[in-house]
Amino acid sequence: MGDPAHPFGKRPANLAPAVLTEVDAALAAVAGSDAASAGPKWGAMHKTLLKAKVDPQAIMRLVAGRDLAGLEALVRWLHGEEVAVTALVEEPAEEIDIEVQRSAMRAFRKRLRFARLDAESRLGVGPMSTGKRNEIDAIIAPREYPVAVWEALVRAGRLRREGGGFYALVQDDVSDD
Repeated sequence: MGDPAHPFGKRPANLAPAVLTEVDAALAAVAGSDAASAGPKWGAMHKTLLKAKVDPQAIMRLVAGRDLAGLEALVRWLHGEEVAVTALVEEPAEEIDIEVQRSAMRAFRKRLRFARLDAESRLGVGPMSTGKRNEIDAIIAPREYPVAVWEALVRAGRLRREGGGFYALVQDDVSDD
């Protein structure tokens, strides 16, 4: 059986051969695609892996990071092969230019400010009613920047991970005015 502490989680017990065939076809589609058309194919791979009852956290880590090597290891693991855990350990994070980080933080703050303004503009929230303030403190990071940029900002202590792809400011200095 599988080790629950394995990076892919617990191995599904009874996996239908049709699901394995579908996983293999989706892997071939992802591996054979160019960067421009890869997005929908990665989405299809995500749905196929959910059908195969793979741990959703493992799926998101592979799909969001577009980790083809990790995906191939996952498919081998689904076929019953033993995959070395040391091969799945992430390599050291790449250095992100400080200007890219600054630009990403500006985009993050702007998106957070707009989300808060949008929440406050709904009926029953304004100062003439209950006076209720927004409760938004975390958002999904803007997709204009890769995940590596957001992770670099987490390592730098400017953002914190909230789970599910959400990030929050460590020091909430976004003005609500």
